[in-house]
Amino acid sequence: MKRCVAVALATAFFGALVAGPAAAAPNDPHFARQWHFAKVQAEQAWGTTTGTGVLVAVVDSGVDLTHPDLQANIVSYNDADMVEPDGNCTGPAQSRVCTQDGAQDENGHGTHVAGLIGAVANNGVGVAGVAPGAKILPVRSLNENGDGTTEQVAAGIRFAAQKGADVINLSLGIDARGHAVNLVGLLDPIHDAIAFAWAQGATIVIAAGNESTPLCAEPSANPTVVCVGALDQFDNVAWYSNTDASHQNYVVAPGGWSLGALSLGSASPTGATCQGEIFSTYLRSQQSWCSAEAGYEGISGSSMSTPIVSGVAALLASRGYTNQEIVACLKTSATDIGPPGRDPFYGHGRVNALAAVTTC
Repeated sequence: MKRCVAVALATAFFGALVAGPAAAAPNDPHFARQWHFAKVQAEQAWGTTTGTGVLVAVVDSGVDLTHPDLQANIVSYNDADMVEPDGNCTGPAQSRVCTQDGAQDENGHGTHVAGLIGAVANNGVGVAGVAPGAKILPVRSLNENGDGTTEQVAAGIRFAAQKGADVINLSLGIDARGHAVNLVGLLDPIHDAIAFAWAQGATIVIAAGNESTPLCAEPSANPTVVCVGALDQFDNVAWYSNTDASHQNYVVAPGGWSLGALSLGSASPTGATCQGEIFSTYLRSQQSWCSAEAGYEGISGSSMSTPIVSGVAALLASRGYTNQEIVACLKTSATDIGPPGRDPFYGHGRVNALAAVTTC
């Protein structure tokens, strides 16, 4: 039986650290809009590593494979499309011709996620990723509407693991019914795929969900993965974000505010204010709400906080840490911004790239 999986998207388009040498500020023209960098100290971590040699899989709606801010870091496979595994097919059934075209994004969500992880930095174009030295493996498991089946998501996870992904990002999830669905075994394919990927050495990072509930949504409820909640620009838990007191690997990262006209900052081309959103790459064929330049957009959600954590995981992977060590490090190096110690709202705290690469 197939079960639709919805992208976890809240899209209202309206001890002392021993730091390495600081990298020069990148010349990417939209870098100043990426406020999440300062929050997680990602740029400072680049003095130690930028993630070179690491492969991060984005199991999502695909990626704009020729985006000028991503193309140099993309590792593309023609059979990386779990939605249309036969590719684009034309002609009558008896003589149809099918061409596999890889994980080309038709939604925009996956492209936004990929940019947060690995947009090329200091190239004079657009934005930068948290791990700009890492390679991105796009895997299309969600269609143009941001929907997919359990089988498609599971196949995407397995594909990523088989291709040697060090980190697998899943900015997707199932709504509140997901826990009930899991109890009757309908999510077994995804959890089996997660177990397979973990055994292959991958770190799996999944969005907590956007339902304002005190539980990590499925499949981020899996105890092996890192479950990521979202913060606004003031370090409050974002109003939409799920939280979890029980998940042992629950952390938080910037995910944006997404309160439209209440958001602070300059107006978008259509009159919305967007400074509180997370700014990244986007599908160039779609109109942007928060950017005058096509191919970039501001969006909010745990879908956005998750790739920031995946980027930090990639920095750690480049240092040779195992997946078990990466998960432990993300927790112990996180900045405690809530009640002292681990708490129900912030979990282990806000991920800190600099602390992760210099203290673990």
